[in-house]
Amino acid sequence: MPSEWVFLVICLIPMASGGTTAPPLSASPIVFARNLFRVLNEENPPKNMMVSPAAARSAMTLVFMGAGGKSMEELRSKLILGAANKTEIAKQNMETWIDECSCAKKGVILKLVTRLYVNSEDKIRPEFNTKAMDFFNAQVDPLNYLQPEDAVKKVNKWLEKQTFYTVRNLFTPEDINPDSSVMLVSSLFFRAKWAKIFPVENTKVDDFWINPRQRMELPMMQQIGQFRYGESKKLKSQILQIPFEKSNITLMIILPTDIDGLPKLEEKLGLVDLNEVAAKSLLKEVDVTVPKFRIECEVDLKVPMQKLGINRIFEPDQADLSGLFADKTPQRISEARHKLFLNVTETGCETAPETKDIKPEVIKDNPDRKVFKADRPFVFAIRNKKNVYFVGHFSKP
Repeated sequence: MPSEWVFLVICLIPMASGGTTAPPLSASPIVFARNLFRVLNEENPPKNMMVSPAAARSAMTLVFMGAGGKSMEELRSKLILGAANKTEIAKQNMETWIDECSCAKKGVILKLVTRLYVNSEDKIRPEFNTKAMDFFNAQVDPLNYLQPEDAVKKVNKWLEKQTFYTVRNLFTPEDINPDSSVMLVSSLFFRAKWAKIFPVENTKVDDFWINPRQRMELPMMQQIGQFRYGESKKLKSQILQIPFEKSNITLMIILPTDIDGLPKLEEKLGLVDLNEVAAKSLLKEVDVTVPKFRIECEVDLKVPMQKLGINRIFEPDQADLSGLFADKTPQRISEARHKLFLNVTETGCETAPETKDIKPEVIKDNPDRKVFKADRPFVFAIRNKKNVYFVGHFSKP
């Protein structure tokens, strides 16, 4: 990837909800991430799954900017956006983006990808696109719903380019018809190098236990070093944080003690946020073994959003998008697609292979060294204290 490319980094920290029981401003994205992950786990069968709470919340906040009436207030409440007006919420987003834009200089690239598509016959309020571009790096684009093949080609080509050809084929022609209304597209491109890469020569094929009776072989990366490590009796799990280079973002892995302990772990995680889990880990010397893995996951955001209590914006007779459309016509969010790709290797996530020789370290005996071997289904999250960029579980190679 050419070094001269410039990436737009958007980390959205909306304002807190009103009331004494609402989370503070800084906690809102973390609480939303917990809630979203919880409702997704209620739906998904035991297969690899991943979502970006940061990107999903950003996309729905953009919808909030175009919503009115009860639709707007429902989004405000469930997204934990707070009592401020739309302009202030948008400014807060922008201010947070300015604060976080140095992420790219620190070696981590976060590119938020969001767009709304509408029927080419519908008229959009010009001021909406202005705010969308200024504060969300997004916009509304017209599509000819009477020509679904051309429309699909346009959307898929745009998304592929925005995610550097890691996310492909989001829509098919069957997804678009004359009755389609507003289509929401959301993704997040992430690229980062480990603070300390895993030596390629240490990667060995080993067993990964899918369940107590079934196992598969896959490449397992290994290194010994200083990592934040913890053990939780409440979660019945080990916790490990692997830092990325020149960044406060880490990959956190929560590993159940039992091979079949993932469902119970995720049930318990529905009651605690990831900052609480991360706080249980302290810097220790750890012998780390984790698998190389790739996940490509598509989520229909309508399903988890409705489980979170966001309903009106998807219903033809209830949705109010008066802040988006110039004319008063019945419109709703008919599609809300969220697709992600993540590739975890010895060098990091979506990074080029390391070309320089890495001299093997001399490791001294340490009876207090911890052992962390992720050879069974686990929860993972790419996060910092402010936001959760990815969260999911890896259960089968």
